Amino acid sequence: MYSLQSRLGLWLGLMLVLIFGLHMLLMSNFPRYLAEEHILTRLQHDGESLYARLIIESGKAPRLSKGPLSPIYKTPLSGHYFFVQAGEHTLRSPSLEGETLDMPEVHPGGSTVLRLDGPLQKKLLMWVSETRKNGQAFTLAVAEDIEDIDEDISELRKAYFIGTSVTVLLLIFLQRFVIRRTLKPIEKTRKELLAIEAGEASKINQEVPSEIQPLVSQINRLLEVMHKRIERSRNASGNLAHALKTPLSILNQVAETPEILAHPELSKEISQISATIKTAIDRELKRARLVGGALPGQCFYADRELPELVDVMQKIFAEKSLHFDVSIPAGKKYSADREDMLELFGNLLDNACKWAKQHVKLIIMDEPGLYFVVEDDGEGVEKEALKSLTQRGNRLDEKIPGHGLGLSIVQEIVEQYGGQIEFGISEKLGGFSVRISLPETL
Repeated sequence: MYSLQSRLGLWLGLMLVLIFGLHMLLMSNFPRYLAEEHILTRLQHDGESLYARLIIESGKAPRLSKGPLSPIYKTPLSGHYFFVQAGEHTLRSPSLEGETLDMPEVHPGGSTVLRLDGPLQKKLLMWVSETRKNGQAFTLAVAEDIEDIDEDISELRKAYFIGTSVTVLLLIFLQRFVIRRTLKPIEKTRKELLAIEAGEASKINQEVPSEIQPLVSQINRLLEVMHKRIERSRNASGNLAHALKTPLSILNQVAETPEILAHPELSKEISQISATIKTAIDRELKRARLVGGALPGQCFYADRELPELVDVMQKIFAEKSLHFDVSIPAGKKYSADREDMLELFGNLLDNACKWAKQHVKLIIMDEPGLYFVVEDDGEGVEKEALKSLTQRGNRLDEKIPGHGLGLSIVQEIVEQYGGQIEFGISEKLGGFSVRISLPETL
């Protein structure tokens, strides 16, 4: 399983890092380009000024015409230099102090720009031009120390890197916040689903973003269809039971007619069949009373529901004056269909009340999932007969109608929820004991 929020955050974060990485790569050389362009413009301007003042004569060393020379070219090792070479003769700026600049080969009439190590091994940016004056060819070079500028650019790069990194981190944090806010409706929908599971709501609010609105609508339609199907299925049992009551009454009347009484065996068989049908009808009607008013839900609150179920059993079996020993942890709930759980406990308590003489015990353990025991002080069941209890319709005591049917339904519910069921003899009460364990998650 993966998280949309994590995936969005990861991909958007990678995109931010990639974009800002490319931006930093491009911008890291941009300040140097601007600085060198500015210096180069100045070098070209100084070169043009020197060209105008240069006196080039055949067989003589080049010299400058009379006039002031910029102090930066007079100060020794100032970082500003010029160098003129005409054949074997040269002219150096006083700032070179006898040092020589390495002159590259330049195409006649052309110029070039290069970086090189100058005096004191300082890095220089040099503009070199191969030109002519008075018919004499010569090479003019003007250079400037850029080592301090390189250091400044390095510091600027560091500051830019730190600033960009902080910006990226802030954007990633802001992006995560925006993603979380954007996905908040999904979290709200998830909580509404939990409310439906707990039986506190019947559908999801459809005021959601358009991207998930079709999904929410489909879920609501599915919930509605499921609820209607469950309701129809459960109502059908009750309706069938009511519908059979009249034919059953007629069957009982027929069994009492002289024609049937004249055949004792036939009369007895009809009476037995009628009693079996009546037991099934009574069971379905009782089940309808237990869960008929329930709202569809997927959470069973044991401490709320079971006391009411015990009260119903006390009223049904009022003539036996049974004592119920009930122990339920406060706040105990289980993620299961409420009506399934009421049917499960209803059948178990109904069976216990039928067998019990005086006492019925219901204990729910405070453990994960749903683990409980239902016991009575009745006659119990022989050990070799315990396995046959869950076979549908198998009655171990014909005097107590519907015994096998109820327990087989209990087993079906337990199997549906992936649980385990164990039949035995109660150590304290001496009667029948049923232990059921349902897993924590379905």
